[in-house]
Amino acid sequence: MISPDDLLKALDLMKELQLGMSKRAFKSGVLVIQDDSYDDEIMAKKLADLAYSSMKQKENNQPSPDVGGITVIDVSRKLRISVILANEQLQSAEEMGHLCRDSTIEGIRYFPNLFQRAASF
Repeated sequence: MISPDDLLKALDLMKELQLGMSKRAFKSGVLVIQDDSYDDEIMAKKLADLAYSSMKQKENNQPSPDVGGITVIDVSRKLRISVILANEQLQSAEEMGHLCRDSTIEGIRYFPNLFQRAASF
């Protein structure tokens, strides 16, 4: 058995020892162990695609902004990750400009940032 402090110290050494994984601290303070090949940009685009595909299509194949969007629970289920990690990933994608949030009485739903999407075409 090891203490939590010893585990945290060992996690700090993972990158230095080139084990292919390292400790990551999100802005909220959540700590995770992540593969060194992980790319935030790829995940943000994946989440934006999930949000985009959740929007119902109108007759002219344009998304309807009044329906759809994704929640933390949706992402957690779809990607098979914890709710806490899903929340961190969504917030990160929003900070990068790939998603926009809509906070309502029902909760928070994330939608693709259609302005950025249009600029990339």
